[in-house]
Amino acid sequence: MLGGSLAEVLCGAATIVLAILGLTGILPGELTSIATIVFGAALIAQGGAIASRFGALSRAAPPVEWDTRTELGGGMGAELVCGAAGVVLGILALLGLAPATLTSIAVIVFGGALLLGGGATADLGALDTHGAHQHLAHLARQASMAAAGLQSLVGAGAIVLGILALVGIYPLVLTFVALLALGSVVVVSGSAVSGRAAAALRR
Repeated sequence: MLGGSLAEVLCGAATIVLAILGLTGILPGELTSIATIVFGAALIAQGGAIASRFGALSRAAPPVEWDTRTELGGGMGAELVCGAAGVVLGILALLGLAPATLTSIAVIVFGGALLLGGGATADLGALDTHGAHQHLAHLARQASMAAAGLQSLVGAGAIVLGILALVGIYPLVLTFVALLALGSVVVVSGSAVSGRAAAALRR
């Protein structure tokens, strides 16, 4: 989980850099497609990390908290499927197949993934870490909860920006702005989950 979160942070940071370069006018057509691919990889990294540890993570939740297990599984599936879809759309856009349209659709898909995955981020922060340093565990838990709320908010904003770009309102600019926001929020949420995993490792 820690490795997947770190990969998510790196891909999110790369998305931010690519979006900023695109907004400055440096190869905007190519960079929007590449940034889409990179962000899709960020979602796959996090979803794959949760998938690889899903059994242990669900057992960490109290037996009565079935919602926690459901949200973990749902968030994992949403991130994997939407991340893979975004990578495919980005590759097709990079090949020149209606790039503005495909990257706008990818942004909408990414926004939906963040909305669905916000519960998983919150639940990862709520998992028990017996024996962890209590102050560190408390800070990591609060960071995870805050990141989950921010993730849902940015996801909704990305959907709106993607729809506006899809109907032809400054498509490249709005797509880059959405990718910049999406990259920023996965850096925050990935860092929060990494901190939570680190708290669990310090036993």
